[in-house]
Amino acid sequence: MIKFKSRALINAVLIAALIAAAAACTVLFIFFRGQVAELSDKLAKSQAYSAKVESELDKLRESYDSLKDEYAKLEQTKAEEKNAKVVYLPFDDGPSENTVKILDILEQYNVKATFFIIGKEGGGAAEIYRRIISDGHAAGNHTYSHEYNEIYSSEDRFWEEYRKNDETFFELTGRHLEIMRFPGGSNNTVSERYCRGIMKRLTKTAQQQDIIYFDWNVSSLDAVKERQDKNVIINSVLSGVKDKKTSIILMHDNKTKTTTVEALPTIIEELKRQGCIFKTLNKDTEPIQFLK
Repeated sequence: MIKFKSRALINAVLIAALIAAAAACTVLFIFFRGQVAELSDKLAKSQAYSAKVESELDKLRESYDSLKDEYAKLEQTKAEEKNAKVVYLPFDDGPSENTVKILDILEQYNVKATFFIIGKEGGGAAEIYRRIISDGHAAGNHTYSHEYNEIYSSEDRFWEEYRKNDETFFELTGRHLEIMRFPGGSNNTVSERYCRGIMKRLTKTAQQQDIIYFDWNVSSLDAVKERQDKNVIINSVLSGVKDKKTSIILMHDNKTKTTTVEALPTIIEELKRQGCIFKTLNKDTEPIQFLK
């Protein structure tokens, strides 16, 4: 009887132990299942983050490759520009309807130019001035009236015309005319009819006041006649540019210069074919000056 009771007690203890062990296992299972789920969730988030990071790295690699290509192209362009001939296309005496046609041609060929403008306040001048600036071209001062007997009658009168032209342009565009071309060039002799020695004094004053003026080293010959033959203009420009590293061309865009407009596409196409690059004049451009 005692043995039976002892065995029953032992069995009860074992059963209790087994039940306790099973309960502990259940608790551990639930605990570890939660841990596994949490770790799985963290792993999934980590994998998603890794994928995102990898995606961003791919974008950075693409950006790097693109920037590297752009840098190589920029260096190539710099090298080409260093060896290329530079051409400046200034047009004097506008604006007029021919200026609009020239602007259209320049836009078509993606070429920038410089316009030495005179003072005009009507006839769509304001719109033309603003388009010159918005299209990325340069503008320079060519005096307000361009009347030789007026502008070269005295130094004071010349600078009065210079300031008036600049003020008018500023009122219409919000920009000042930072460069200049003397009507007739800095060594013109027509001015001697109205005031002897005036060009020497004007150029000296310009230099003292840090006003940069530009003459030219290539003439289109479009000023020789009211309407010069188109082929004469083309041949004159191309032959003039031929042996020069830098060319500043004399051309005009006033209302009579229709053949200059007609000649321009051929001039641009041929100069581009020769590898020339086109730039605009500014205060940092090395000037060509007849009289210093």
